[in-house]
Parts: sequence; structure tokens; C-alpha cells
Amino acid sequence: MAVAVFDPDGPGLRVRFTFTGLVLASYTFTLWSATDNSWVMHESGNNQNPADDVFDLPEPAKENAGRLVELRTEFIAADGEAGNEYDIMAELVQGDRHLAEVHDKGELTGKAQSSLLYVKLTTA
Repeated sequence: MAVAVFDPDGPGLRVRFTFTGLVLASYTFTLWSATDNSWVMHESGNNQNPADDVFDLPEPAKENAGRLVELRTEFIAADGEAGNEYDIMAELVQGDRHLAEVHDKGELTGKAQSSLLYVKLTTA
């Protein structure tokens, strides 16, 4: 898990997901509430289209204090072969400032695999 320390009075927060390597991936992104077990945002996508896997978090930025970003990914080697490397990344930015990133790196098995990444949001 990574921790993203942000300026509560700064510009909005943005999360970006990248999938590197020869992988076919689908994902769900959840922004969990800081005060209970409900979600604030819940989105899904895949890496097989030209749309960016980028999401703007709710504004103002200070409302995201204590929230948790979750990226759950299911993936497989696009060519069905084992042995190639993969890298799944969740990155948090505020304006042009990089706040945090977390990776799941490994070797493709040729079978279905999964990944779970978390980023905790907190203020300075």
C-alpha cells in the first residue's frame, strides 16, 4: 500500500492506472469512504481501448482525506504465453505534482492472474 499526502486546499486529485507488458486486463476502481464501508466512486474499465484509464476524484480535494483508492485487476497474457514480465501501476497526482504510486510487478503465468493495489489518501 502507498500513502499519498496531498494539499487539502490545492487542485483536484487524479488517479491514473497503467498496465505494462503484454497483458489483457480488466479492472475495477473503488474510492472508499473515510467514515464507513460505502464507496464514493466505483468505475470499471480495461486496457483494450484508446480511452485513458484516468479518473478525477471528487472536489474539493480536502474531501478525499482518509479515503482509500483500490484497484482490483484481473489479467492474462495477451498471447497466452508464460514468462513475460508485467507491471500494473496506480498513480496519484495533484495538479502537476506526483504524490504516490504503487506497483504490482511479476511474471505472466499463461493463466488468469489478479492484482490488488491500495493508496491511502491523507493531508499534510
